[in-house]
Formats: sequence, C-alpha cells, structure tokens
Amino acid sequence: MTANLPPEDLLFKIKELEEKNHGLVQKNDQLSKELDRYRLLIDSASDLIHSVTPEGGFLYTNQAWRDTLGYTEEDLQQLSLMDIVDNSCKGKCNFIFKSLMNGEKIGRNATTFVTKNGQSVIVEGRCSTHFENGKPLFMTGIFRDMTDHTRNELALLESEKKYKNLFENSSDLIQIVKPDGNFLYVNPAWRETFGYSEEEIPTLSIFDLISADCQSHCENTFQQVISDPKLHFIDTVFTAKDGRRVIIEGNAICKFEDGKPISSQCIFRDVTEKKKMVEELIKAQKLESLGVLAGGIAHDFNNILTAILGNISLAKMYTNPQDIISGYLDKTEKASVRAKGLTKQLLTFSKGGAPIKTVTTLTELIKDATSFVLRGSKVKCDYHLDNDLWAVEADEGQLSQVSQNLAINASQAMPNGGTITIQGSNKTLSLNEHPSLPPGRYIELLFQDTGTGIPPEHINKIFDPYFSSKSTGSGLGLAISYSIVKNHDGLITVSSELDQGTVFSILLPATLKQNTMQPQVQEKLQKVAAKKILVMDDDKTIREIMEAMLTFIGCSVVEACDGKEAIALYLQAKKEGTPFDLVIMDLTIPGGIGGKEAITTLLALDHTAKAVVSSGYANDPIMANYQEYGFCGVLSKPFKIDELNKVIATIVPTITTLSVDHAP
Repeated sequence: MTANLPPEDLLFKIKELEEKNHGLVQKNDQLSKELDRYRLLIDSASDLIHSVTPEGGFLYTNQAWRDTLGYTEEDLQQLSLMDIVDNSCKGKCNFIFKSLMNGEKIGRNATTFVTKNGQSVIVEGRCSTHFENGKPLFMTGIFRDMTDHTRNELALLESEKKYKNLFENSSDLIQIVKPDGNFLYVNPAWRETFGYSEEEIPTLSIFDLISADCQSHCENTFQQVISDPKLHFIDTVFTAKDGRRVIIEGNAICKFEDGKPISSQCIFRDVTEKKKMVEELIKAQKLESLGVLAGGIAHDFNNILTAILGNISLAKMYTNPQDIISGYLDKTEKASVRAKGLTKQLLTFSKGGAPIKTVTTLTELIKDATSFVLRGSKVKCDYHLDNDLWAVEADEGQLSQVSQNLAINASQAMPNGGTITIQGSNKTLSLNEHPSLPPGRYIELLFQDTGTGIPPEHINKIFDPYFSSKSTGSGLGLAISYSIVKNHDGLITVSSELDQGTVFSILLPATLKQNTMQPQVQEKLQKVAAKKILVMDDDKTIREIMEAMLTFIGCSVVEACDGKEAIALYLQAKKEGTPFDLVIMDLTIPGGIGGKEAITTLLALDHTAKAVVSSGYANDPIMANYQEYGFCGVLSKPFKIDELNKVIATIVPTITTLSVDHAP
C-alpha cells in the first residue's frame, strides 16, 4: 500500500509517524522498517523532492535532489529555499511560496534552481502544503529536471502529441499543416486570433487565410518549407474570419518520412501591434526630424521677418497715411504678419510649447485664419459669430492654427465643395453641467460641414496622434488642435453622421479682463524720452533694425553679440555712472551665452537690472513664463515698432512720452 502513495504523502506519513512516537521509533522494529521503506522509496525516485519549513528552511531532500544540485546535507543547514532559486525567478517563486502558505492551490509550474557550482537547472513540478490545526506545517515540492528538454525546441515540436497540453496553453499561434495546405491542428490561441471554431478547422486550408497581397510570397515560402527540412523563418499576413489583417512571424519546419513531407509545424506570433508600434516609432522619428527642421526654419525666418516687419513699421512712420505708398506698406505689413502666423504654426508643430496668452476676441481671428486656408478651394465659410462675444485669454497663433486645422479637415470631407458653418456664442455653464469643465463663462465655437462624416469606429480615435483615415494625412492636425484647446483649459468634442456631416464643438473659458490691445494705427506713436538700452542679439541685421527703431522712439542704443559681451558692457556702464535702463536679450545664441544664462548672471551682479527676453522661438516655455526666469517683459520675433515701444513703456512707466505724427 505504501508504495502507491505519492512522494509528498510519503513525506507527510514519515512526519506523522515520527511525531506520534516521540522519538520512540528506534524501539519499535516494525515502525522503523516502515519508515525505512518510505525513505527508500523517496530516495529511489528520479524526481527532485524536497520539503521546507514555512520560513523556507530545508527539512528534507532526496538523493536525486542532492545529486542534481550538488548540495550536501551540511550545506542545506545553512541555506533556505530562496538561496537556491535563480535571481530571475525569485519574485515568481516567492509569490508562489507565500500563496501555498496561505492555503492556495498552485498548479504545475516551472522555475530555475542554481547548483552549488553555479549551474542553472530548469525544473518543472508541483508543490503542496501540509497544515495542522489550520497552520502550515511544511511544504513539499516534487520537480523534474527539464533543462535538456527545454533547450531542445525542435524535439519538442516533433513530439506534438506528447506535449499537446503545452501547445494548448501556449500564447503563441501553433499550427500543423498537411503538404496540400489543409490544417491538421491549431491551438486555441490560433483559433482565438483568427476567429475560427475548432469545428471549422478541418475544412480550412492555409491558402484560405493568406492575405491577397501576400499570396505569391506565402505560396513560395510554403513550398520551400515542405521541400527543405531546415528551420524556416516566416513573415507574412493572414486574414482573420472578420476580415482583419493579422501580421505574423515565426518559424516553420517540415517533418519528413522516407524523404516525403508529412506535415509542416509552425509557431507564429501575432506582431500586428508590434509592427504598428515600429511604424509609429519610425513616423515619430521622421516627425521629430521634421520638427527640428521646422523649428530651425521658423527661428531663422522670424529673424528675417523681424527685419522686414521692423523696416516696414519704421517706414510707415515716415509716410503720410494718404500717400499711395502707405497703402502698399499696409498690405506688405499684413502679409508679413500672416507669415508670422505661419512660423508660429511651425513652432507649435516642432516644440509644442506653452501658449503665450493675451486678452483677445475671436471674431476676426477665426475669419482671418479660415479664409486664408480656404482661399482657392471649392469650400466657403458662412460665419455666425455674435457681435458681443466675450474676450478670452489665448495664444492667437495657436487658436488660429486650431481654426485652420478644423477648416482644412472640413474641406477635405467635402471634395466636391460645400459650406462650412462657423458659429460663435457666449455660454454659461452651471455646476455639473459639463463633467470635465468647471462652471463659469465660456465661448462656444461650432465648426459644421456637410461632408462625408466620420465612421463610428473612427470617432474615438480622431484626436489620437498619427491617426488618419486619409492616405495623405499625417494624423497630427486634430491631435495638435486637441492639445492646444486643452492647454487653454478648454474642451473640443465631435459629433458626426455618415453622409450627413460633422460638427466640432469648442468651449474656451471667457475672461473678465479687458482687451487692452488697441487697433493698429500709425497716426500717432508715443516716443519715450531718451533712455539707454543694451541690445543683445547674434544677428547683426536684428541689431541694426532694433537700433533704428529704438533710436526713432528716443533711446540711445549699445549693441552686444552675446551674453558675455552684454554682461561686460553692462558692468562697464554701471561703473562709469551711465547704467543701462533696460537690456533686450535674444534667448538663443548659437555657440554663445543666450538670454536664459545671461539673465541669471546679470541679476546676481545687479538685482535691480531690468531685461526683456526676445526670441524667434516664440513658443519656448521661457517666453510664456518669462517672469519665472527673471525677465520683466517679452518680445516675440518678429515685432513692429509699436510693439517694441509698448514693452519698453510698460517696464519703465516713468518714461516721459512724446506724441509724434510720422516723421519728425
């Protein structure tokens, strides 16, 4: 009877007998013989058997265990269970051990033990815990050395019947196919991936699943597999029952008898998502490179525009508004301002950037942005914007980009032409009226088209980066729009019906602040009284136009090409008793000290120093949060003379102003 007991019960029997007799085993010959028989049975087993205390200390190991792992009984007195577990398996084994001690049942599991000489032994087995009065007494483990078996994957594949349980529980896609392409066997993971029932498999051929665009490639690969006994790498596309494309890769090998193919055995992995991730990574890398390029172009172009816009605004000071040339200058200035908006879009694309907010109304902004991108198309805009729209605090360039993206998206949905209806109204949200927005005053904008609509399966993805249903789309337009609106503490949503059109809704917080920006007129410019200003910029053209504009409004100017020179000039002027009233610093100086580093040094030397940061990277976080870095004001390139004058007057309000009409 005892010979039929499993090893773990034998160990328990030994323990039970020893405890019952309280050390009197030696006095009872019959009991002693029974114990010896149990021990002999366990020590004769080829499996590795051990028992450990609830703390993990070894109580017993059989001969096969000690022979395989090389530890002596003396060694085991100094070791615990986790000492012999490979580092890569300790977390898993510790979890299983604790679960067993808590009374949970753990099925067959694999782990790796480490021998006394440092070799790895892969084992598989099961463990059980014996309890007494509800408390764990000891845990028994019975393992089989699977090292050679695990390392011989091809032998495992050829023994598919013997190891069918392994196939059934594998997350890989396993199939066995006849030479004519019909299936002999597929595992549950295969059926789940491709959507076929077990009853349908015998009626299927591998050629029923091959995607049309991979038919030739897959047929050639299959012929190679059933003609050559070596292991073949497979990379192809199958079509699931519901029409989904499933990209797979793996290995295939053919079994031969008497030189004839019997069956091909394949293990695949579904790499559809992996391929998508790789494609997205490549796309992201390309976009990152484009972003760096776009940012560099925008920065350089803004420097050029600063010179153009500065010269135009300065030239307008010397012209009469009634002169013909004044009209041409106005048009050129508007074109330059529009180009400024385009560079802002490039910068938003390249760097994201926190919005640089000003108090503004949206009516003209939306009209200018949408009419610009739709010029020359078959689509027109119908505007219904309330005359009393509340003001908002917003980055005009970024909101222009949102308007343009939505207009472009709508026009692409109406390839044969149509009308985009843009509505704008004031809206007050009550408490809990909208779960993702606090109550208060908002501007509601609606962009409605009569296009093809958005398929239901796409509606939840349209704001995802890189998602696009268009073959030429980058998938960035709506993603950037979503990001911009969110950065303005607003919300953008969409509703759509196929063949009925789409409506994008935007809610933006309104502000009680007044729009202090005055209409841009050239009739009068308030010239500041003579002030000494230090201009730091690496671009000579920028320094020249800034000197001309500052001189016109009554300032004296000293130039510096980088932060090092600017700090030296500032200290020299202070020492000579003729300090600078203001320093205008370019944020980025290639190969030199830029504004961010220079202002830190300057304020350390003179905490009363006043500085304005200026940059062609208008969306740089420093430009949005300039005060946190020690600056008193900000000038985004390109800028006009009145913008320059206003910044100076705001920072040094004690300046006496002189009213000037055009040329002095």
